[in-house]
Amino acid sequence: MEESRRERKKRETQEKIYASAMQLFRQRGLAGTSIEQITQHADVGKGTFYNYFSSKEAVVLEFSRRAYRDILAQGREKRSLGIRHRLEELLEDWAEFMIAEREMAWVAVRSREGAESDLGLHYAIQGILTLGQREGQIRADFDPVFLAETLEGMMIQHFISWFVQSRGDLKEELRRVLKVFLDGLSEEKHRA
Repeated sequence: MEESRRERKKRETQEKIYASAMQLFRQRGLAGTSIEQITQHADVGKGTFYNYFSSKEAVVLEFSRRAYRDILAQGREKRSLGIRHRLEELLEDWAEFMIAEREMAWVAVRSREGAESDLGLHYAIQGILTLGQREGQIRADFDPVFLAETLEGMMIQHFISWFVQSRGDLKEELRRVLKVFLDGLSEEKHRA
């Protein structure tokens, strides 16, 4: 089905606001950028901004959603990897994004509440863990939703610690987190 002219104009306006905001955030930082500056740069009214985004943080969450979508697309190309390797690759790609986009990632993590939260990463983790359970690589006596929430919570907590302390190797920390997490769920270790 073809997009109507009105729908196309709305999408173009949203994209123009998004691109303007991201350009200004990169130049001036989130705190140094006002909504008025974004709307002036995008050549739209302030009300138009609010038709598409509830706040500056909502723009950052959109940035995060798009980045996660790209990370997950890369992961889908690696379906031939085993469960452990797929999770390692996913966490590595996520850590690379969080490191490269440190400030934006911090805003996205702080703003992950309610309906605005992106669940793409959660569902990707849940899907990999569910497959691992079906294939007998991961214990099946835990709900995969609970497992995904647990692993994602560990990832977020380690990112927060890394960000606040401004030291350490986030990738290495996430490798250790995943090892502890998966070793605890291993069917072989459970039977022993």
